[in-house]
Amino acid sequence: MRIVPEHLIFKTPLNEQSTEYIKLENDGDSRIIFKVRTSAPTRYCVRPNVAVIGAHESVKVQIVFLGSTAEHEMRQKQDKFLIVTLPIPTACADMKEKELLSNWSSLEEQYKADTIFKKIKVFHSAIRKQRPSKSQGSKSSRRVSSSPDNEQCLSSTTLLVMALIALLVGWLYY
Repeated sequence: MRIVPEHLIFKTPLNEQSTEYIKLENDGDSRIIFKVRTSAPTRYCVRPNVAVIGAHESVKVQIVFLGSTAEHEMRQKQDKFLIVTLPIPTACADMKEKELLSNWSSLEEQYKADTIFKKIKVFHSAIRKQRPSKSQGSKSSRRVSSSPDNEQCLSSTTLLVMALIALLVGWLYY
């Protein structure tokens, strides 16, 4: 099975709802059943979250980010989706789609060895406020970087420098 795209990027302010799509392609010769799980079920809505895909067919899955008021929480934790797929066993080949979907739990438990897991990482590219122009602010008030990764890196560097200074001061007084 192929997943297109391999990761999701939501490009809106974090406090607004946004929709992205993934396409699940069954490149095998038999039907499969899949289920989409997420590490943040309160922030996303997935439709369909369980479905059957025929041989050499595909399904478009809608993923709706419901928005979050806690921007710092979004920076600290990266959301993920897990696509769990299972080839429909020959014993269940005659089952109708509704019956297969309603029996997902028992099928997953019964055919654990045949289950395939694929992860999709989620990235949020929040729209940032414009920086003040040079005439509006001085150089000292300008931020070094607006990237969450760089902010975390800067704070780690600051902590390291502070620890080294503390060690040096302690060594000098010893």
